[in-house]
Formats: sequence, structure tokens, C-alpha cells
Amino acid sequence: MKHPHNSLTVTILGSGTSTGVPVIGCRCAVCKSPDPKNNRTRAAVMITDAAQRHIIIDTGPEFRLQMLREDVSSLEAVLYTHLHADHCHGFDDLRAFYFQSGKPINCYLTQELIDEMKIRFAYAFEKTGYLGTRPQVDIHVVKDYQPFTIGDVEVESFGVEHGDVTTSVFRLNRFAYATDFKRFTERQIQAWRGKISVMVASGIHFGAHKTHSVIPETLELFKQLGVERGVITHLSHDVDYLRDAGRLPDNVVFAYDGMRIDVD
Repeated sequence: MKHPHNSLTVTILGSGTSTGVPVIGCRCAVCKSPDPKNNRTRAAVMITDAAQRHIIIDTGPEFRLQMLREDVSSLEAVLYTHLHADHCHGFDDLRAFYFQSGKPINCYLTQELIDEMKIRFAYAFEKTGYLGTRPQVDIHVVKDYQPFTIGDVEVESFGVEHGDVTTSVFRLNRFAYATDFKRFTERQIQAWRGKISVMVASGIHFGAHKTHSVIPETLELFKQLGVERGVITHLSHDVDYLRDAGRLPDNVVFAYDGMRIDVD
């Protein structure tokens, strides 16, 4: 049974790894590919509810361009997974939404990330003598396994391993987003098993990686969580959209910039 008030539309704002694709200076077949689905900005998603309120997860370096491409003029909230450059360096462009609304932008992140954000973007939080316009944000603390709501959307989060940092993954109603992680613990799998109809998760390529889940590991995670439809994002230039699509099971696809997914 469909529940229209719980339905969400997910837009893949960016589907690329930290370098983006094409990679600067690279002459490989994927970086030179004419297929627009191989042209990947840095990974981020937008979740739109039935009332057309937009929730963003991560503001990477191309955030401004992503918002212009999708013709977005208002934001309900921004969630941050972690503060590696490819996930947060569009933070300053939140200013434009304040220009439109006159209201601070609600940003949700863990206390650890808040502390880091106030160092990385000190000009936005401290009196540093900076004379330009600063992002106006209201900060909200996210805690593991403590659900909260944004409008009609229930959000749950917990931290997962990503090398020497912890990344927040998010479940919004029956949609889940996980990027830049290596593995979920058994407790985390149990917490979300059977609760996800669509999941977008990173899988950078088919090889091995010390700090990132690779495509075979992400496929296994989808199975463990009982995900109905899986979408693999944060793709490197080792992955060709058309060439490699046949290596995925029937219920899993690769993400591409501008992709839209309906979630009931």
C-alpha cells in the first residue's frame, strides 16, 4: 500500500568520488566518454517530500551548480555525513538560500562534526574580522539511534567506519543514504533491516579499498539489509556506466547525476 504523505523523491545531485569524473588531466576511456552518465560531480543527494520541501545531504564543491541545475530556490534542511572536502566545501553557497528566505538554514550533524565545522569555516561562526557575507545557519546535533523529524520526514542516523573518521549515514522514512563507509556493524544492520525500500550507497569500484566500500561489498550490504532497490553512488573513473551495468543484480543500478527515484 502506498502512503502519499510518506512518499519521497530522491534526486542524485552528484554521483562521483572525491576527484569527480572526468578526473583532471586523465585520458582514460571513462574520463573521455561522451556518455553524460559518466560525467560525475561530487556525491550528494536531495530528498523532496510530498509538500515539495527539500532536504540536502552534503554540500560538495559543485553544490552551487547542482542547485542551479535542479532549479532549487529553497531548502528545508542540510544533513552532513562528514567533513571531507568533497562533501562540505560548498558550505559557503548556503548564503544564497538565506538571501532568498531571510532565515538561517537548518544544518544537522554530530557534535564531533560541529566542532570540526567551526574550525574549518571559522569565519561563519566567529568574529574574525571577515567583512563579507557569511552563511547563516542553525546547527542541530545528531545522535546515534535517536530519531528526529524534519517536516513529515522521520530521520534516523548512526556513525559508520570510514578510515580514521566516522561518517553519518541517514534513513529518511524508507529511504537510506550511506556514503564514504567501509562497513556496517551487525547492530547497525539489525537496526535498519527490513526498513528500507530504496538505498543509495557508495561503492567506488569493483576492486579493493582500505577505507571505502567497493561495489561487491555494497551489494552484500544491500542483501543483508533487505533493500528492495539499490543504487550505487560515489563512483570512480574505473566504472563505466554502460559497460559495467550488466555486472549488477536486477534490483541494483548505478547512480548518475540528475537521476530521480521515487520512494513510497
